[in-house]
Amino acid sequence: MPKADFKTLLLEADGPVWKILINRPDVRNAHDLETFKELVAAFDLVENDPDCRCAILSGVGDVFSAGQDIGFTRSAGAAELDAYGRWNVAARQRIQRNFKPVIAAVNGPAIGGGCYLAAACDLIVAVDTAFFQMREIQAGNHSGGAFLFTIGRARSLEMSLLGRRVPAQQAEEWGLINACVPAEEFEAAVEDYAQELAQVPPLAVRYTKAATNILLDSAGFSAHLDAGAPMQRYLALTPDGREAKVAFKERRKPRFTGAYPAARD
Repeated sequence: MPKADFKTLLLEADGPVWKILINRPDVRNAHDLETFKELVAAFDLVENDPDCRCAILSGVGDVFSAGQDIGFTRSAGAAELDAYGRWNVAARQRIQRNFKPVIAAVNGPAIGGGCYLAAACDLIVAVDTAFFQMREIQAGNHSGGAFLFTIGRARSLEMSLLGRRVPAQQAEEWGLINACVPAEEFEAAVEDYAQELAQVPPLAVRYTKAATNILLDSAGFSAHLDAGAPMQRYLALTPDGREAKVAFKERRKPRFTGAYPAARD
C-alpha cells in the first residue's frame, strides 16, 4: 500500500481494488480546499500504482458528501475562494480522466459538490435511501448545465434552478446513476462492479475512458468547466452569496437582493 498521510481522506488498498473515503463526518463529509488537494493526490496514487486496477470513492458514515464546507467558504477571502474553485475542478477532472476506472459508492446524500464528485466517477451505485441535490442556487451560486450531458437540458435545469432532492430511485430512472440498491445489497453491488472492472484489460479501460472524454470535450464539457468555475467564484463574493452563508449559520431564511458586489478603489 502506498504511503499517504491524509487529513481529510482515508485510503484503503485491498488487492486491485482501492477505496478512497472522504473522512470528515463531523461536517457530513463536506469539502474544503484541503479535501480537493488531497483528492488530487489520492487519485495520482491510484493512477500511478500498477497494483491498483479500480478505485471506489465514498464517504465515511451515512453521507457521501454534503458539498462545500460552509464554515470554510463563509470565512474565506477572495484568494482562498479562487484556489478552492480551481482545486474543485482539478479534483473532478483528476477522477474523470484517471487511467483507472472509478466507482462512486453513494452511501447517503450527495449534495452540491458531492453530487459533482459522484458524477465525475465512471459508474455510480447508490443506496436506495440516498438522494442527489444541487443546492447552489439557494447559496446564491450556480450549477448551470452540470448534468446536461447525462440527463438532458430539462432535467438538468430542474436540478439546477429548483435545488430539489432527486431520490436515488428517480436518479436511476433518469440515467444519472447506474444502480439504486437496498442497503443490504449495497456493498455487494459495489464490489461486483469493482471486481468485474479489475478483471478487464487495463489499457482497454484507459483508452475507452479517453475516447469517451474526447467526445465529451467535443460537445463542450471542458469548456463548460473552464467557463463555469470563474462564474461560481464571482457569485460567491456577491452580497447574495455572502448572505446565503450568513443565513445558513444563523438558521434563518436568506434575504436576496440581486445586488452586484460593491466597487473598490
